[in-house]
Amino acid sequence: MSIRMFRAKIKEDKVETAEKAAKELFAAIEEAKPEGVRYSWCKLPDGQTFVLVVDLEDDEKNPLLTMPAFQETMNGLKNEWISEPLQAEMMTQVGTYRLFY
Repeated sequence: MSIRMFRAKIKEDKVETAEKAAKELFAAIEEAKPEGVRYSWCKLPDGQTFVLVVDLEDDEKNPLLTMPAFQETMNGLKNEWISEPLQAEMMTQVGTYRLFY
C-alpha cells in the first residue's frame, strides 16, 4: 500500500477546465468502480493549487492507468494546465478516519 500526494498549480485561465475535467473523471471512476485504489482531488484556498491524493493497495497495479478518462485528464494536467512542475510526495499514514477506506 502506498499513498502519494501531488500538488498541481494550475494556470489561472485553465482552472475551470481542470475542475470540469476532474468532475468528468470522477464520474467515470464512479461508473467503473475500480478496485484497489482510493483517489481524491482537492483545491486549496488560492484557487489555483490542486492536491491530488492516491492510495494504492498494490503499487504494481494502478487500475486508473487503464481508464481512458484518467489518461486524458492526466495528459491535460501535465501538458496544458499546470503553471509549475507537478510536485509529488510519498506519504505515510499515521491515522485516518474514513479517508482512505
